[in-house]
Amino acid sequence: MKIRTILLMGGLVLLGACSESKYDLDQLVPEEYHKILYVNNSGKQSLTLYDTDEDNKYTLSVIKSGSDPSLTASVKVNVLTQAELDKEYSEPEGTNYKLIGENCYSLDATTLDFSSADRYKLVNIYLKPQSVKAAMETDPEAVWVLPIQVTSETDSINAEKNELFLKLAGVITPAIGFTNSAVELKTLEYGSISTFTEKIKFGLDTDNKWDLECKFAVDKDYVTEYNADNGTSFKILPEGTYTVPETMTLPSGTTNLELEVSIKGDQLAPGDYMLPVKVMDVSQFEVSESKAVYPLAIRVMGHNLDRTGWTAEANSEEVSGEGAGNGVAGCALDGSLTTFWHSKWNGGSDNLPFEFIVDAKKEYTFTQFAMMQRQHDTNRDTKAGEFYVSSDKENWTKVGDFTMKQILEAQMFAVTPVKGRYFKIKMTDSYRAPYCSFAEVYAYGLE
Repeated sequence: MKIRTILLMGGLVLLGACSESKYDLDQLVPEEYHKILYVNNSGKQSLTLYDTDEDNKYTLSVIKSGSDPSLTASVKVNVLTQAELDKEYSEPEGTNYKLIGENCYSLDATTLDFSSADRYKLVNIYLKPQSVKAAMETDPEAVWVLPIQVTSETDSINAEKNELFLKLAGVITPAIGFTNSAVELKTLEYGSISTFTEKIKFGLDTDNKWDLECKFAVDKDYVTEYNADNGTSFKILPEGTYTVPETMTLPSGTTNLELEVSIKGDQLAPGDYMLPVKVMDVSQFEVSESKAVYPLAIRVMGHNLDRTGWTAEANSEEVSGEGAGNGVAGCALDGSLTTFWHSKWNGGSDNLPFEFIVDAKKEYTFTQFAMMQRQHDTNRDTKAGEFYVSSDKENWTKVGDFTMKQILEAQMFAVTPVKGRYFKIKMTDSYRAPYCSFAEVYAYGLE
């Protein structure tokens, strides 16, 4: 069988747009350029298959062009043999290409006949994911492909665009999950919140062609695990303060939906809360392991307590000062960012840990503390430590831990709400040991 293929010259393709008569074109353009066929999506294409209950469809298009595309044409659509694949691709590229078997695919047409009015024809390739997956498992190191070639005994084919080379990247099972599974803290002010709704987006990781029944629940164990892994002190939202839909249907044609979670904010005391909403099951496919849980995080802020009259002391401070009284404990309560408390440095230094104690003069239920690093280009010293609360400055209750960043902004830390008159910041680590410092200390809570 004689296969007519040609390499196109760019100028010749443009002749199809000229205004000469058919006779003039016949004289100017060789007959083989009157109609030229090519694969529109030719070349190497990577394709990931989804392991669903139906075949995965890929569409190949063959275009009829040339100086007189109104002519009729006929082409064959063939799959290369393994021998042809090796000669044309595997050996020149030094790659172990393997042809998937005939049980892995089907074509809805192998002959395309173009009428004078036809400008393109489509060929649907149906790939069977289970069969492809089984084939790939026989030789995981190979690159599995489906190379398709368009040929003709009567018409000209562009030799540079006559093949579609489908590289099968893998077969994966679609999974349902939340669009975002990162912790994003929502901050609310105590006493100014009522019932509100959080909309959490979930969906399928591919185009949805099915009606999927999804089941949701609250994963109460998640909070304990998250706190242990991240050094946080979240509490799970109390029963009765939230409503989570148990089921939702993701209908065919819809890839993503919003799960609406209702929260009774006016029933929450100050503190850090988490509601880990989990996709428990889906009627088809899988639940994404990495996106199965959305950790809805809420911080209810206590009131910013007035520090007027408060006093501070520390087991290490720089009394020589860098300016008027700078370096002593009281500088962290004076409202000025140009002053700061600093552990002893002049004439020697003390060793960690350092303890910074504030007397609030009356009892509060402390819910959060905030600190600001020394407002200096490089000397932002304090790194990590612990918070304590006491009513008598003798018996202390640990209420939380902290790790500070080397930034200028105020850094907020939630603690277990405890009532007391005194709070202590115990510094156990430094970015510039053995020194620690900070510009301001704030406390939040309720009287």
